Amino acid sequence: IAIDQTNPVRTSRSTVGTMTELNDHLKLLFARGASLFDRLTGLPVRHDNADTIVEDLQARVAALGGAPRLVFTFGVELPADTTAEQQEQWLAASGFTRVQAERVDAARKVKQLDVVADRLRLGTTERIRVVEAVELALRRGGGRLAVHVLAEEPSPPALSRAAGEGAVVWRWSTGLHCPESDLRYADPQPAMFSFNSAYGACETCRGFGRVIGVDWGLVIPDGRKTLRNGAIKPMQTPAWADCQDDLVKYAGEAGIPRDTPWNQLTDAQRHWVLEGTPHWQGNWNKQWYGVRRFFEYLESKAYKMHIRVLLSKYRSYTPCTTCHGARLKTEALLWRVGTKAEADAVLAPERRFLPAGVGFTRAQLEALPGLCLHDLMLLPLERLRRFFDALTPAPGTADEAFQLLLGEIRTRLKYLCDVGLGYLTLDRQSRTLSGGEVQRINLTTALGTSLVNTLFVLDEPSIGLHPRDMDRIVRAMQRLRDAGNTLVVVEHDPAVMLAADRLIDMGPGPGEQGGRIVFDGTPEAAREAATLTGAYLGARKRVG
Repeated sequence: IAIDQTNPVRTSRSTVGTMTELNDHLKLLFARGASLFDRLTGLPVRHDNADTIVEDLQARVAALGGAPRLVFTFGVELPADTTAEQQEQWLAASGFTRVQAERVDAARKVKQLDVVADRLRLGTTERIRVVEAVELALRRGGGRLAVHVLAEEPSPPALSRAAGEGAVVWRWSTGLHCPESDLRYADPQPAMFSFNSAYGACETCRGFGRVIGVDWGLVIPDGRKTLRNGAIKPMQTPAWADCQDDLVKYAGEAGIPRDTPWNQLTDAQRHWVLEGTPHWQGNWNKQWYGVRRFFEYLESKAYKMHIRVLLSKYRSYTPCTTCHGARLKTEALLWRVGTKAEADAVLAPERRFLPAGVGFTRAQLEALPGLCLHDLMLLPLERLRRFFDALTPAPGTADEAFQLLLGEIRTRLKYLCDVGLGYLTLDRQSRTLSGGEVQRINLTTALGTSLVNTLFVLDEPSIGLHPRDMDRIVRAMQRLRDAGNTLVVVEHDPAVMLAADRLIDMGPGPGEQGGRIVFDGTPEAAREAATLTGAYLGARKRVG
């Protein structure tokens, strides 16, 4: 296996995570051991059954205090024009007699009933009856259950406060379904957590994390210019002078300063210039259409060569507005691993990634436990290693496969940090790495695969390393040797030369004057050898 200095990677799909195969391990880890949080409410979503629901119910009642009456109900939908007599007949035929609540959905033309499955007090009822009530409501309600908490005098203070804000209703459901937001989620698959899979990649940027769009820094390069004096650069050519005239004309009518520098305009005034007149009705001759619609018009004429040339001057890669650079769909970013304490130890709550399209707030995000996949991608490897070293599996996920994955991730992160790459992130594009960094990543990949009886050829692996970190690369190579491999290393650094088991010195000079073996032996013998290299290794000569 030849590990050279060149960086052959040119695609932006390749990252440190894909090169080291850590992304492959992480997507398997998330599919097996991550916890899901609802997209709208931020509440935990889990696979519930009758036993877990009863345990949760007991905990809620204990937190409430007292022994409130509980009404177990399930939802039923009947046609909106169902009469009271027909409703009673249906209930009697189904074996039920009571309805706790009734609503009419005019849009769908249905009547929604909360049918009573059982009524009881938790403290004075046997557990078997509670479980049966839960199972009955789940079975008849299509996997959904609601428990109405009835306040009585005197009622616990917590229940009185809640009842004052409206009826107290606790909801549960089976499967990955959030009863509060009524959203159902698919079971996690490894492909969901991979931006190189169509199943998990953001549909807008297709997993690249960025898109080609209008760069406003190129459109308005000089913020000191005014609207009248040409702040909008593409409109200053004779071909688009009419658009500049429209801007000045409609800006005057809208009360937008035309002789004030762009960088002194308010956000609302800049928004008017870029987005156009509010309540745009499509009348190009009577309303200001905005710079953005000007570019949309140009896009529609992009079959013309000179328009494509013009557009190319004002385009650049910009972060994807759908995923905000995370590369993944929102559904994948709702899954998190770890506890809040483990997450706080490596990443401050205010720096955590808020997925696009969620309904919960930044404050709710900061209170959630663990980190999402994009948070892990943006962590330096040194901190990522600390996170996984401290990571404890969530309840119910600590099986043998999860432990194997966790062990492999910890091993690879240790190797990467050992060779001095702890400052990189998994999201770093491979094509931006130096030759030495690529070589060391390949070296750790070889270490992670546990190869034996293999010949490795390395070309100056110390390139880019600070001299004080040279022992890291030496230890990595020695680990490969101890596993039963042979390493041939082309190197000029004395620390690596002296760590070798056998030293071959080619010379006696450079270029045409070389090509002959002038020394072959141990590094200790090389210090005494009558060669140029030996003179420097033995300190008989010094540089400078």
